[in-house]
Amino acid sequence: MFLRKLAPLAVAAALLLLPVTADAESRFGYDWDALGQEFCRLTLAGDTSAMAPVLSESLVALIRQASANPNMPSGRTLFQTYQTKVSECTARTISSAIVEIKRQNFGAVGNPAWTEYLVVVPQTDGTTRIDDVLFATRRSDTLRARLNGWASGR
Repeated sequence: MFLRKLAPLAVAAALLLLPVTADAESRFGYDWDALGQEFCRLTLAGDTSAMAPVLSESLVALIRQASANPNMPSGRTLFQTYQTKVSECTARTISSAIVEIKRQNFGAVGNPAWTEYLVVVPQTDGTTRIDDVLFATRRSDTLRARLNGWASGR
């Protein structure tokens, strides 16, 4: 329980230490599949310290704000609909604003699977970053909505 409460603080600390640089994001200029694949790789690894370069600055700021709440999940499940840890994550570009993320846990009872959508936004430097995640439960369930709730102490 104690470690679970420390996880959000570790996420915030990791994001605070990383500057968002044009070099780190340049490889995601107009390659939304690559952006989605990198998102999958980082979320499966639970590597929140490396997430900042693929996220919009305002989303990083909101994560930092929400991380004071001990109810915020760890980086391994923060960016997905359910708290179920999955083994598979694939990305496919739907449009210039949406990247489809399919998550599945092969070998688990019932092979749980679901689809989420990354909302990607262009940046002034010509690159694209993730600005939100639309979760699989309902339209109003988004990463930003959850982060706002945690930031307000819920």
